[in-house]
Amino acid sequence: MSTEPQALPINRVGPVAQPGPVRGRRIGPYLVMLPALLFLLAISIAPLLYSLVVSLLRYNLMNPDRMGFAGLRNFQLILSSPDFWNSLLVTVEFVVIAVGLELVLGLGLALVLSRDVPGVGVFRSFILVPLALAPVVVGLLWRFMLNTESGILNWVISVLGFSRTDFLSNTTLALPIIALVDVWQWTPFMFLILLAAIQALPHEPFEAAAIDGASTRETILHIALPMLRYPILVAVLLRTIDAFRVYDLIFMMTRGGPVNATDTLSWSVYNNGFRNFNMGYAAALSWIILIIVTAVVTVFIRLLAGRAGETA
Repeated sequence: MSTEPQALPINRVGPVAQPGPVRGRRIGPYLVMLPALLFLLAISIAPLLYSLVVSLLRYNLMNPDRMGFAGLRNFQLILSSPDFWNSLLVTVEFVVIAVGLELVLGLGLALVLSRDVPGVGVFRSFILVPLALAPVVVGLLWRFMLNTESGILNWVISVLGFSRTDFLSNTTLALPIIALVDVWQWTPFMFLILLAAIQALPHEPFEAAAIDGASTRETILHIALPMLRYPILVAVLLRTIDAFRVYDLIFMMTRGGPVNATDTLSWSVYNNGFRNFNMGYAAALSWIILIIVTAVVTVFIRLLAGRAGETA
């Protein structure tokens, strides 16, 4: 009878040792991201923090010797200024007019031109032409077209028997005209996003609706639009953010006039910072714009996300 000890079976529980240094594998991904993080810090975060510091200073380039810490004084002056509230109202009016019309026109064009019919590609390419132009060029182009003496639009008006109108000097018409110019340029952006979203929709719901005898209006309202809510959300958010900081068209067409009728928040930042050289005030106004845009976007996302959850 053998007296040799028998080996007992052992069930090993726990992680199996991995070859190679563990510390290197943990640090490796961070080392890969380090150049991008440093680049982001250099071009974004550092200027943002510097502007925050400047907003807390009494800093006028015309009187550099009087620079000093002012705390929240600049913010207090802005919030108590009638010019700020006028600029905020003008900016909100511009955003509502421009983005609202761009959404309606972009969605309508996307629905019409989503069909595969002969020659539709030519129309799609033609619609995208304004998107290829720089906003400065667009502003200068429309300023010439709206000129009272030599503009083509006033020439057409005079041919039709009406009196010429100085659109950009009219306190009532100046802002809507600039908003319409923005619509002319950026409706293709809305159209492009919504056209891509429509072409990516599944065909089965529309085929079932056609079999059930649903009209085109019912198909759009009850099938297409609910399925397009997220692309619409993305497009509206991007355009709202961009329209809220409109500057190029204002600079090229009206310079904030007439009588502050087109004095948007971005133009007010430029006016205070690069005309009056009040850098502390301009930096504080920039931070207020950032806070307003962030709040509007956050509320907008939550409202649409809540509605999407209710309909899901």
